[in-house]
Amino acid sequence: MKLHQLRALVSICESGSIQEASRLLHISQPALSKGIKELEAELGVPLLVRSNRGITATEYGERLVRRARMILEEVRRAREEIDTLKGVMDGKLSIGVSPVTPGVQFVDSLNRYRKRYPKVHIQIHELRPSKLMEGLREGLLDMALTSLPATRTDGFHWQELYAQPTVLAVRKGHPLRNATSLAQLREQDWLLQDSLEQSKVGTMFKDNGVAWPENVIECASVVLFAELAATSDAISYWSLRILERTQMMMQTLDILDIAEPVPPMNISLVCRDQELMTREAKALADELIYVYTGPHTLKAPASTVAT
Repeated sequence: MKLHQLRALVSICESGSIQEASRLLHISQPALSKGIKELEAELGVPLLVRSNRGITATEYGERLVRRARMILEEVRRAREEIDTLKGVMDGKLSIGVSPVTPGVQFVDSLNRYRKRYPKVHIQIHELRPSKLMEGLREGLLDMALTSLPATRTDGFHWQELYAQPTVLAVRKGHPLRNATSLAQLREQDWLLQDSLEQSKVGTMFKDNGVAWPENVIECASVVLFAELAATSDAISYWSLRILERTQMMMQTLDILDIAEPVPPMNISLVCRDQELMTREAKALADELIYVYTGPHTLKAPASTVAT
């Protein structure tokens, strides 16, 4: 199994065409086809199949493609690590965030990092928390800022950075705008960016002995989430920072004042084992941990580590 074969397989599956993969990799089509046939012969299974959708992966091919992406990312990181050891930080840094996670301190830290390492190519991807973890697992992200609770089973380092205050809100004129308890809101529609299982809203209901609401709308689009919150009768869960920074939303929503405390979003930095991180990624991770939690945690950024 050779790297050029894995690159060919990933490129063909992503483009759906040997012709397009040939163009992207600057390799002739016969050479690509030969590499795939040799790989199939080595493994003893078919990896690709032609269909009316073009070329798609078989079940064997899909499994190998997932592994191949991680292998190719590791090779890229290894090369960048060698380059930085030569004295220049000029690799790539891929950061994942959800709409609610970056704060002022994150932006300030990123600006300082850019001035310190101007040749590092930074990519910032805004994704749902579940997609952030998927990006980390597939090696597409070097680190992520997420509101998901830490887990001991994923093999990543989790460092809690800070807590964002949150509120529940309804549109102006909502019939329950003066509600005083969670129980009064249970039978309403709820608007969340993640599932109840992943959202602190689910925890809030559980901690207060109230059954989960049955009608939940999950919306990952920030713009559509705001529009639904302002025009429907759904109860929406907001980061107070986001709400306060959006003047239009403050004019169209009422913040609910209920007896139960609304749990904050605990924002964590999630990254790979330090020995596997590139110098570019480790430099930013150290900066963020220092800014949010102080210098005493720089040597041990992992609050939980899977073994």
